[in-house]
Amino acid sequence: MSDVYHVFTRAGDAVRDVEAALGALQARGVSKTDAGLYKCMYVTRADQTVLMTESRDTALAREVRSRGGWSEPGDQKLNV
Repeated sequence: MSDVYHVFTRAGDAVRDVEAALGALQARGVSKTDAGLYKCMYVTRADQTVLMTESRDTALAREVRSRGGWSEPGDQKLNV
């Protein structure tokens, strides 16, 4: 079974915003690993940034929520 990650999305290329959030956390003594980052990517065809965190309650998740502009599609199970 695959791991489940929490997903944030934002219109446009917001990779630098994620890097800034990680930098702010690092300045407060939280490493990138401890921040809960799994993956961040800019999807050019969708013109959207996708951020995946280890869970919905990581330091990085709280940081990007505080900055605004991000959507959280949810982590509900899909009926497949």
